[in-house]
Amino acid sequence: MNLFEKFNKGLKKTSTFLSSNIFDALSSKKIDEAVLEELESVLISSDIGIDVTNQLINKLKSSKIIGSDDYKSILKILENELTFILNKREGSLLKNDDPKPTVLIFIGVNGSGKTTTIGKLIKKIDNKKILIGACDTFRAAAVDQLREWSIKQNTDFYNGKIEQDPASVAYDTCKKSLEENYDYTIIDTAGRLSNNTNLLNQLIKIKSVINKIIEDNKIKIILVLDGTNGSNMFKQVEIFSSSMNINGIIITKIDGTAKGGALIGIAKKYEIPINYVGLGENVDDLVEFNAKEYSKSILGIVD
Repeated sequence: MNLFEKFNKGLKKTSTFLSSNIFDALSSKKIDEAVLEELESVLISSDIGIDVTNQLINKLKSSKIIGSDDYKSILKILENELTFILNKREGSLLKNDDPKPTVLIFIGVNGSGKTTTIGKLIKKIDNKKILIGACDTFRAAAVDQLREWSIKQNTDFYNGKIEQDPASVAYDTCKKSLEENYDYTIIDTAGRLSNNTNLLNQLIKIKSVINKIIEDNKIKIILVLDGTNGSNMFKQVEIFSSSMNINGIIITKIDGTAKGGALIGIAKKYEIPINYVGLGENVDDLVEFNAKEYSKSILGIVD
């Protein structure tokens, strides 16, 4: 399955919702202000957001589309504008020149899919020495799940004691990484409500403690978002990024929602790279974000 086929399959719920409603708005009609208002409602209902919707509608107006009934041309204009927005947010998480050890700290709310995402990401790191640190010390099940992923992918694993200070586990993991010359160290943190100040402060502490032995340019903080949350993801990005410098975003479970448009709104509002999207449950369904393929797939465009 090529890249477009993966995006097209994974975004089927969103594209079915969006393209069918766009078609209903435009079908057998000359484009006028009333049709554009109907199209505007469709775009907003897909969780794309007001800012992106306004940009798309203004682009259609400036393209002198009024009076046209060329459905495919309208979709192409929308695709090009979405690609323009999303291109700015393409960014690889793993790079050939990453320093040793590069520390990836995964954060996010409960149930966002951090641990599973880490397991899928491990498979993408070829010929590198990897250490996984389990810093969700208050849930034995979370530690066990992460351990299972590390065994499946043949990577090294470190965990502390149950209810041990997560920051001390993170420190010990990174110390081991330095001493034993690992390429990547991946830190899994406990899921937390984005409005809980104490838990957010715990994340800040984890980062601060790691900084005692690892330089800041070797640390990447990755925010994992559950795509089924739709527009609620905006608040999560806002609160987490106000507490920490987020270096990348991974959006999971996009295949399970018709609200995949929210990713576009996030890309428009926040200057944070989107590294991967989750397009299914299989280990290979964590796919590096691609602006053009996402834009085509969300609109149901097949070349």
